[in-house]
Amino acid sequence: GKGGIGKSTTSSNLSAAFSKLGKRVLQIGCDPKHDSTFTLTHKMVPTVIDILEEVDFHSEELRPEDFVFTGFNGVQCVESGGPPAGTGCGGYVTGQTVKLLKEHHLLEDTDVVIFDVLGDVVCGGFAMP
Repeated sequence: GKGGIGKSTTSSNLSAAFSKLGKRVLQIGCDPKHDSTFTLTHKMVPTVIDILEEVDFHSEELRPEDFVFTGFNGVQCVESGGPPAGTGCGGYVTGQTVKLLKEHHLLEDTDVVIFDVLGDVVCGGFAMP
């Protein structure tokens, strides 16, 4: 959906609800604003793309605790980040995030993975609902 309709709020509420049901939850924010997990962590967490940039994109140098942050009731939170509007591809950044999560086997260790996808990808990375 378009921006401002509550995608992040809904995603965070779903993550919290699943965690209360005893599920291991991973929420991935896929927006350059990187505020998807703010209501779960009460802070703006560093983005995967910024952390990768710090290590010159050598993902083998990273540990999960470098980019996964624990939020409400144990929900694991990741913010992919991305380029400012009109300057790059948000889909690429989300793909790199998933690749990193797979390298560290983090998708295998969760029951529910929630992607909070931005509402205005113009590069064809996501489909319109």
